[in-house]
Amino acid sequence: MPVTLLSKGAEILLVQFHEQKGDRVGAQVGDRLPEQAFTEAAAESPGVDFDGATQSLLDGNLVHQEDGEFTLTQEGYDYLYKREGHRVGEG
Repeated sequence: MPVTLLSKGAEILLVQFHEQKGDRVGAQVGDRLPEQAFTEAAAESPGVDFDGATQSLLDGNLVHQEDGEFTLTQEGYDYLYKREGHRVGEG
């Protein structure tokens, strides 16, 4: 199984499923977030490069996008909680 490598920006976006509205609520496969959650996370992280971050999550099958929402996949869940993968340049 290939290891998914994410930029810091992509990882911050993925973590939004775990930390919704500032609370660490945890995430489950199938959880949905509006596109706005990703936009807000990027705006709250000055100095982090988010260029291509969303596309890398989609390309890695960590999330799916439909009707203005992102859905967490099993691969995304595994990345968050099973430590399968790491940020580009680390590990």
